[in-house]
Amino acid sequence: MVYYIRFLKTPRIQKQKAASLTISALICITTDLGDSFLAEDVELFATLSVNQTEKILYQEKLKWTAGKRELPISLGPFPAQLSQHTVVLGVSASDPRQPHSSSIDHLLGKKGVQVPLVISGWSAPFGGSEALVAEKLVERRFGPKDRLDLKIWEETGNSIARHIW
Repeated sequence: MVYYIRFLKTPRIQKQKAASLTISALICITTDLGDSFLAEDVELFATLSVNQTEKILYQEKLKWTAGKRELPISLGPFPAQLSQHTVVLGVSASDPRQPHSSSIDHLLGKKGVQVPLVISGWSAPFGGSEALVAEKLVERRFGPKDRLDLKIWEETGNSIARHIW
């Protein structure tokens, strides 16, 4: 069975005291229909990157624990200048076959490569010229190695009508 990262609360920039800020979000890991949550421990990466670039500003390991229904994310504090950049927050499961977190989920490839247990989620852009809170969207990034990537936007929320099949 495949599980998906879902934003229950989309990422947002929160100003703190002393000219600093934090990035926060609330996620869950659930099936495509949202009828069950991932019931095993998984190491995750939260990756903050500049929009439309490969430039990673910050990356932090998180842990999804079996039996959880949600996981709060709080990154920072960061210097206030970060709010001048348009950024995206990606959440992906650690893959022991890859030494570093990838920006796409490989669905096809070499013989024996399987669909990942957890499909990554990337927020809509926020900060900079965008709002301080990301739109209620999640981007799925797929692609076989060395081929054209497929990116799909999906509305967040619990309604099955919003899900892209």
